[in-house]
Amino acid sequence: MSHLEERKEKVCLNCNTQLNGRYCHVCGQENLEPKESFWHLLTHFVYDVTHFDGKFFSTLKYLLFKPGFLATEYQKGRRASYLHPIRMYVFASAIFFVVFFTFILKPDELGDVVAEKGRNTLKEAKIALQDSIRLATDSAKRSGFMEAYGAINNISAGKKGNDSAGAAYEQLLSGTEADKSDTITVKDKGWNFKLYKDALPPTVAKYDSIQKGLPQATRDGWFKRIIKRRSIQINQKYHGDYAAFGKSFTEKFLHTIPQMMFVSVPFVALILQLLYVRRRKQFFYVSHVIFIIYLYVATFIALLISFGLDALYKGTNFAPFHWLDNIVLVYIFLYCLLAMHNFYKQGYLKSFFKYFLLLFICSFLSILIMSFFFFTSLMSV
Repeated sequence: MSHLEERKEKVCLNCNTQLNGRYCHVCGQENLEPKESFWHLLTHFVYDVTHFDGKFFSTLKYLLFKPGFLATEYQKGRRASYLHPIRMYVFASAIFFVVFFTFILKPDELGDVVAEKGRNTLKEAKIALQDSIRLATDSAKRSGFMEAYGAINNISAGKKGNDSAGAAYEQLLSGTEADKSDTITVKDKGWNFKLYKDALPPTVAKYDSIQKGLPQATRDGWFKRIIKRRSIQINQKYHGDYAAFGKSFTEKFLHTIPQMMFVSVPFVALILQLLYVRRRKQFFYVSHVIFIIYLYVATFIALLISFGLDALYKGTNFAPFHWLDNIVLVYIFLYCLLAMHNFYKQGYLKSFFKYFLLLFICSFLSILIMSFFFFTSLMSV
């Protein structure tokens, strides 16, 4: 119910229906004065997002301190007294990831760490090549090492490298490359991006041309072709600069974490459907989805509390904050077990077994989802 003044006229402004009360029985609009102040507009916005009329805090209380209760209430049809789970998920996840990416895991700073590792890799490659140049007895090998050393120097200085990678690729295909093992070893030092050990041509057009000239049986498969084409594009974009590529890719991949969480919901619900398949007449698939949504929201909020306690401990060095933080983290771990016990109405032993089985399966699910988003980040970096 709004706090604005009710109109004296008992006619709905939206559909002109005669009213008998504060709300229209046809369209549901509240019979309020149309003129409102900026403050009313602002409070209406806050109310619309969070239902700050007590519903948000009452829902939060049950969510944190009565695991599984809200999912049970939703299943029984008692929904008007609580904030809708979808709205709560959107609100809680938005706040959580803003705090997470701003104060906890900063993608730009982590990208700088990856970039620094890339620069260290180039330094190590240069040191290894200096040793190879000094120890090489064959003039052809020494010349090849010196050419690679010059290319790495160009990359370190931010200059575009030469086309030695493309030349090496063509020589490898024609069988005239005498020192291909040395060349591949140099590449594996980290200054030329590729996911396969095959050398790469300098451009996608050159790669396509070479593939067309090969017999059908020896051409790369569709997946390998996609990866190689993308690797060439990355090399052209970053000119072999792993520091710049590592920073860009890290930031891109980390920002997919909210999407990973959202995508995982239907899959985790499916796992729960299988774990409780004998009770499928009582718990439908949507029941498991609602349960997982509440579980994620509770985790987001508990982690925010943990972040706050950790910040207070670091700022004050007051030990009780650290103790409370550890208690919250342990509670997060136990929360799912308690929620499963309360929602599915099974004993602690069965719930405990299914809880750890759920964790075990979800670990593999996480690897699959992360691999998918790793690939999509690589394709769009």
